[in-house]
Amino acid sequence: MIKILLFSLIILFTGCSTNTLSPRWFISQNLQYTPSQIIGYGQAKDENEARQIAKSRIAEFLQVDVDTIFIIDKNTSQNEYSKKIDNQIKISTKVRLHGLRVLKHERVNGMWYVAIIYDNLPLFLKIIASVNPKNENFNYPYLKQTTLFKSLKNHFGFYPKAKIYAENGQYYIAIDNQQFLISQQEFIELFTNREHKSIEIKFKERLKHNELYFINTKFKEFGFASLFLVYEKGMVVNLFKNIELVDAKITYPNKKEYDGLKAVVSNGEKENRDMFVALLCKQKEDVWQFNEMSTKEEEDSFRFGDLIDLMGKCAFSTKVLTIVR
Repeated sequence: MIKILLFSLIILFTGCSTNTLSPRWFISQNLQYTPSQIIGYGQAKDENEARQIAKSRIAEFLQVDVDTIFIIDKNTSQNEYSKKIDNQIKISTKVRLHGLRVLKHERVNGMWYVAIIYDNLPLFLKIIASVNPKNENFNYPYLKQTTLFKSLKNHFGFYPKAKIYAENGQYYIAIDNQQFLISQQEFIELFTNREHKSIEIKFKERLKHNELYFINTKFKEFGFASLFLVYEKGMVVNLFKNIELVDAKITYPNKKEYDGLKAVVSNGEKENRDMFVALLCKQKEDVWQFNEMSTKEEEDSFRFGDLIDLMGKCAFSTKVLTIVR
């Protein structure tokens, strides 16, 4: 699907306020690009600011770390517009987008007009086009189960050493000193079902919005058991941790105290996918960095990289839950 970022509302507003004639290519926004590319347009008196606005359009389109959506209408003052744009730029520039390049820029009557292009290729293609990794020790058993890393192994002949981490509520993957943005859909594609012989996770795998449910776990060996929930938006929460047991069952939440967990689909979406991770460790592991169940989207809850590290130390099972409207 061809993708283009529209900036027409802002063009109309700033055009009326400055009486500046914008370049034809900026008004029409029909610069040539391929279906896998995204173009962001920006204008400002300062060229760097115009570039930042164009970058923020791309970040907004990718829906990464941009939650300030605004509309410019006839009643919006220049001061209000400037404040909103400034806030949008600050939020969007937190996102690391690699491979951005200026497609066109022009100065007309004291105003800069900029078009920036971004190659929005699938993560796998970005990685193989950019890195030449060495065959090093790869101690991430969970990642080996994912489609992405199976494809990378087929391409390179081995699993490339990698690290998944989050900054400002957005996930990245680092390989061979290169960092790549993980989009929302690519993050969901990292979810997978994996069953360890000593750990069972049972629940109805497809639920309806607002349906109540319980998570039934069984740990067949001695160890310290923990259970985590990974939301498709990236937050990781701890449901219980470091319970010492042997051949025991745990139901979460406690049926004597609660009616169950509520399956919820985010506003404006048709379905969500979340993943449960059950760990059985030989010793107590430090899990202080994981928040407990909360309804808040806290920035320090984006701990999937830490959970992947933890799965390298313990036995684990994972199971994906699909919630539909």
